[in-house]
Amino acid sequence: MSQQTSNFGFLAEHDPLFVELAQSAERAFVSDPDTTLIKLRQLGEALAQHLAAKAGIEISDRMTQADLLFQLNREIKLDPLVKSFFHTLRIEGNKATHEFKRRTQHKDALDGLRVARNLSIWFHQSLGKEGTKFKAGSFVPPKDPSEHLLKLQTEINKLKTELQQANTDLDSSQQLNE
Repeated sequence: MSQQTSNFGFLAEHDPLFVELAQSAERAFVSDPDTTLIKLRQLGEALAQHLAAKAGIEISDRMTQADLLFQLNREIKLDPLVKSFFHTLRIEGNKATHEFKRRTQHKDALDGLRVARNLSIWFHQSLGKEGTKFKAGSFVPPKDPSEHLLKLQTEINKLKTELQQANTDLDSSQQLNE
């Protein structure tokens, strides 16, 4: 997935790591929605650490993401919606990491991608060269992994119906012959 086709390619202006994390999340979507949420949590952490560095907030090895977000909010007064984006990525990433028996649904991972994209757009508009003039375009959701199976099931059902009709026609034909 190139930076042009990624929902997050614009982050390359800030740090290639941001794009790498986001694209890893997008690539993992079909095969492993848990990994999508884990990578998005890492993206949220990387963005928060970048903001902290810009704001002059010192980060210690023992500082949790929740602590860092508290510090960021105290120092730069995060918009409540932005704060919720950070916390959503943190919480959902933690669930995917620690509650692995529950199996993340694709819908949850897709919601995570949308939240991460909104956070990334805010980040880019706040710190990017274009500022608020930046327009990200539409979110392009990853392909639904069940789409192919649904098409196959539809085709199978159609063939079954055709087979039943052919059998009915054959029975009618045989009865007429008798």
